[in-house]
Amino acid sequence: MPRPARALWITRAYVRRRHRSWHLAMSLATLGWGTWWCVLFLHRFAPGFELPLALPAAVSTAAALLGLVVAILTLRARRAWVLFTLVPLFANGSLLFVPWLADEFVRP
Repeated sequence: MPRPARALWITRAYVRRRHRSWHLAMSLATLGWGTWWCVLFLHRFAPGFELPLALPAAVSTAAALLGLVVAILTLRARRAWVLFTLVPLFANGSLLFVPWLADEFVRP
């Protein structure tokens, strides 16, 4: 773009906003999955330390629900953006099943 026209260029903020929302959704998914990895780490290296599963389940479910809402609000009509948004949708959606799977794993 020629220099005189740069001052006339209008920047679009919605793309950056959606990109930030995508990052927020992925950060919330990472927080939720990180809680379960910490539980597995404690279970492996400190077997005598019993942590009730209600605490990581509550943290991960809250992060997953919030991340899922943010990921749904991040969707755009373009096909490439839909594919891009499937990553946090899957990460947060699958995180909702982990407390149920952990409860089945812990129960004898």
